[in-house]
Amino acid sequence: MPEPNWNFMLFYVIFLSQVLLISFYLPRHVLSRVRRVVDTYPPSTHPKLYPVPIDTVEKALRTYRNLNTVALMAGFALVLIGVSSPSEEMLNWDSQSVLLIYFFLQVSPVILVARTGVKYFRLMRNAHSRTTRTAELHPRRLFDFVSPTFVGVAILTYITLLLLILYIRQNPFPGFAGYVNIFAVTALNMALAAIGYAAIFAPRRDPHQAYEDRLRQIELVVKTIVLTSIAANTFLAITFALPALGLRDFTDMFSMLYYQLCAVLSFRAFRIDNINFEVYKEDPSVA
Repeated sequence: MPEPNWNFMLFYVIFLSQVLLISFYLPRHVLSRVRRVVDTYPPSTHPKLYPVPIDTVEKALRTYRNLNTVALMAGFALVLIGVSSPSEEMLNWDSQSVLLIYFFLQVSPVILVARTGVKYFRLMRNAHSRTTRTAELHPRRLFDFVSPTFVGVAILTYITLLLLILYIRQNPFPGFAGYVNIFAVTALNMALAAIGYAAIFAPRRDPHQAYEDRLRQIELVVKTIVLTSIAANTFLAITFALPALGLRDFTDMFSMLYYQLCAVLSFRAFRIDNINFEVYKEDPSVA
C-alpha cells in the first residue's frame, strides 16, 4: 500500500480553505451587512444614501453574489481535478501561476465593488445640493491614526527584505530576479504609502459622511495599509527564503495562506459599525 503524500494532502486542504473563505464565507458576510443596511435604512427614510434606484443596488448585489459563486464552483472544480488526477503541478501546469490566476478570479468581485463604489460616490456628490461647505480646523497627520511603532515595524520589514534580497543575490537560486526584486518591493510599498496618503488627505468621497465617521474610516484604512505592508514584506521575504533553503515545495502553500490573509485584511475595511446613518435622512434632525 503506497504511503500517503502528506504534502499533497496539505496543499489541497489549504487550497480548499482559500476557496471557502474568499468565495463563500467573506462574501456571505458582505452581502449580509449590505442587506442589513438596505433593510434598516431604506430609500424611503434615508434618500441621501441612494443616489441610484434601489433596483440598481439589488442588481449590483446579485452580480457580486454570482461572481463569487462562479469563483466558488471553479475552486471546487480545481480541487476535484487535483485530487482525482494527482500530479506535481496543478492542472499539469505551474501551480504558482494557477494559484495566482485563481486568486485574481476570487478578488474580481471585490474589484467590481470598488469600481462601482467610485461611481456611486460620484453620483452622490453630483446629487449633493448643499452650497455651504464646512472645513476642518485642524490638519490631519499620519500619527493621528497609527502609532509610530506600527509604522516603524513596517519600515523594518521593508529594510529586512531589501537586505535579504541583497544577500540571496550573492548566491541566487534559479529564477531569482536580483535587483528587479528591489524595484518591485519598493514600488509596492510606495503604492501602499500613496493609498495611505490619499486616505488621509484626499477629499472625502461621501459628501454626507459625519466627521467622526470620516476619522474612524481614515484610521481603519491607514492601519490596514500599514498592516498590509508588514504582511507583504514578510510574505516576500519568506518566499525568497524558502527556495534559497531548498524548501520551494512549501512556497505555494504559504502563498495560499497569504492570499487568505489579504482577503481578511480587505474585509476589515468593510465595516458598518458605529456609522451615523442619520446624515442620510432628508432632514438629519428628524429622528
